[in-house]
Amino acid sequence: MTRGFRSASAFAPAHITGFFVIRAHDNPARMGSLGCGVTLESGVTTHVDARDCVHVDAGGSNGAPCPTIGSVVSTLATVPCSIRSTSDVPIGAGFGVSGAGALSTAFALNRALSLGMTTDRLIEIAHVAEVENMTGLGDVVAQSVGGVVVRRNAGASARPERIRTDGKDVFWVVFGKIATEGVLTDENAVDRINSIGKRSLHELLRRPTLENFMNQSKRFAVETGLASDAVADAVCAVEAVGGMASQAIIGDAIFAIDPDGRGGAIRSALSEFGSVGRSRISFRGVRLI
Repeated sequence: MTRGFRSASAFAPAHITGFFVIRAHDNPARMGSLGCGVTLESGVTTHVDARDCVHVDAGGSNGAPCPTIGSVVSTLATVPCSIRSTSDVPIGAGFGVSGAGALSTAFALNRALSLGMTTDRLIEIAHVAEVENMTGLGDVVAQSVGGVVVRRNAGASARPERIRTDGKDVFWVVFGKIATEGVLTDENAVDRINSIGKRSLHELLRRPTLENFMNQSKRFAVETGLASDAVADAVCAVEAVGGMASQAIIGDAIFAIDPDGRGGAIRSALSEFGSVGRSRISFRGVRLI
């Protein structure tokens, strides 16, 4: 019965949101967010194997979270299978791990089980899983293409645009976790996010550069009240050595981008606040590996 099925692996990049605007809709495929963020060379890898029982493995202490992945498995798994997702970026800190897990799982299942689904359909399945589990609104769309991604439309069918830039180092320090659901269900927080996010997007579209993306992200983090004191202090430290920094939304973490070879100084400045992670801007989206 399982003849013809095979194992498969897929990778989806992490995605750090700088700012966003919520677009609610009764149809989860059309619900989502506008905004801008950056994808990383680091992310989530998912391996699928046909087995005797359905088994979803979070992948150890740094594994990807299961609920959103589980929704994708429930939608796509036509036979018993084993799914293992592992993340090489922090979980619950604003790196889009749930979206990357859902997207890589969808692509790996499609290949392993020879489902023959289109890329657009797989993106929709992963996006709907995120929305229904309240783990994200726009990460999946950005992770499907890679780069510094501007989302001018919401939903799974949105066609994002890229801000032109070259490969740059991205550093981060995580101070704690913020539950995405807790923010998305807070009416006052949503009102602030939408009001400030609209202004941030408007200003970015007037001058779509990496530097302006970071400036608008910092303004969004501060004016929405999402930025903790630790994030604010770390941003100042990075800017003092010539770097660009803001909060990873929605997470209690700072991310910093090296504009012109100041990586050593940025890493040193951030090391005063905790363990420093490093990756690079990725210009590739989800893919089989």
